[in-house]
Amino acid sequence: MKTILSVQEQIRHMKEKGITFQHVTEVEAADFLANNTYYMKLAAYRANYMKYETGARAGQYRDLDFGYLKELSTLDMHLRYFVLQMCLDIEHAIKVQLIRQITQDENEDGYEAVKHFLKQQSNINVLSRIQRKKSGEYCRDLIEKYYPYFPAWVFVELISFGTLVYFYEDYMNGHEYPIMNNKLINTVRDLRNGAAHSNCLLNKVSEKLAPSKQPLTEVMDFIRGMSDISQSARRKNLRYQFSYHFVTLLYVYDIMIPETAKKKRYAQLQEFMEGRVLRNKDYFVDHDQICATYKFLKKVIDNLAK
Repeated sequence: MKTILSVQEQIRHMKEKGITFQHVTEVEAADFLANNTYYMKLAAYRANYMKYETGARAGQYRDLDFGYLKELSTLDMHLRYFVLQMCLDIEHAIKVQLIRQITQDENEDGYEAVKHFLKQQSNINVLSRIQRKKSGEYCRDLIEKYYPYFPAWVFVELISFGTLVYFYEDYMNGHEYPIMNNKLINTVRDLRNGAAHSNCLLNKVSEKLAPSKQPLTEVMDFIRGMSDISQSARRKNLRYQFSYHFVTLLYVYDIMIPETAKKKRYAQLQEFMEGRVLRNKDYFVDHDQICATYKFLKKVIDNLAK
């Protein structure tokens, strides 16, 4: 079991690991650790940096300053907000599409679809999870009025994003309606959950996809349609976990969100990429993977914003 370190001990530990304090003083670093974040979260971004393998500095980080970690954590915060906003848009779009199909179905009363979904063994705990929400102010009235027999348009307001995805798939597949590859939606769900729980996203910039999780054809074709992104750039960048997950989010967003709304969001992303992301660009000028990731995603966003 590891011992809890004070802020000063955390700074001393980082210095022992080769992390420098040239762009941020130790006093400023201590204040940031005490008031803006905590050590484990900040330390997660070290995964993007290499260590010396031999010599007197073996085990220490190469060319890593506290300022770089601070900047990555700040950019990550802004990025999580974008991811959450986009996932909320997608969640709303799924609800709209699903309810539209149900209400247009002459053989559906809105209740039967929910009954069919809930009677499946894998969904036996959904009602109990809804019941637990009764203690909250925003769901209580709906639960008290309808529990345990919910029409679809009420049900979708009471379930999690993950359950919504399963409900959507269950109804659409059961009626043989065209549906997006569930692996795409699952990737969006995972990214959304990571952002919602304030997990780090940019600590995966240098991490490649597992061999069992290669890029889907739909995502590859999405980027293939962008003429200013070469085949080699497409293949190389989509091998990395963060780039692939974020591009998958953009792909799903581009399909599901109405034109006016998505163009507004793309313009906001452009402003972020051209503004706040570049504020301390000199920190990463020698980090090939971070630079390559930025250039690739910038081109993708620029193409979408046209």
